[in-house]
Amino acid sequence: RCLESFANLRDKMFHVGNAALQLSIISEIYNLYPTNTSGDIHLMKVVLMSDDSLAYIFVKNGLHECLFDTNADAHILMQGYMEESDLLGAKEWAKNDGWMIPGGLNEFHRRIQQYYGDDMCTKVTCPQYIGLAAGRLWGHNQKLEGKASEDLQFSMKCIVGALTLTFGVRDAWDMLRPLFLELTLMSPEELRTSYKGVSDLTVNYKKGKK
Repeated sequence: RCLESFANLRDKMFHVGNAALQLSIISEIYNLYPTNTSGDIHLMKVVLMSDDSLAYIFVKNGLHECLFDTNADAHILMQGYMEESDLLGAKEWAKNDGWMIPGGLNEFHRRIQQYYGDDMCTKVTCPQYIGLAAGRLWGHNQKLEGKASEDLQFSMKCIVGALTLTFGVRDAWDMLRPLFLELTLMSPEELRTSYKGVSDLTVNYKKGKK
């Protein structure tokens, strides 16, 4: 009975987290890019919230260490994919001095200061999601096999759900924003151009009309 209650609580955390994350991310995107079309907003939302992105962010920031055993299959499999994708991404970032956009790190810092102010510059000093490519991992044009990201993204949303119920949507997002900020700095058109042929999402979500 205790296990059943725990499972039900976990499911509730997931659904709350999924809804809160969606609301927070869409609000963030709209405020950063007010002239975006609905297609632009949808593209950026799925880039930030794809299973692969959430699993990558979850493991990259060590959150799996709080919830998974050291030898758990889920994060071991994901870490293997991440090592491969990070190597591929590093080659692309090197072409632009440390980031995907011309101007490299200087442009990265300029955008953080422009969009988020000096305070955020001290929290996010350099891009770290080198293996992510518009909602996919470098070397994988489509979603990874389910068992590679499913449990990890589920757990990520459970954490978001717990934070939301504890602190409220706004304060929870203030805590989580630094984890996602890097992925908001490229505009929809930059995503489509930079990751054309690399991520199927850039093709699936067209610009559309305002």
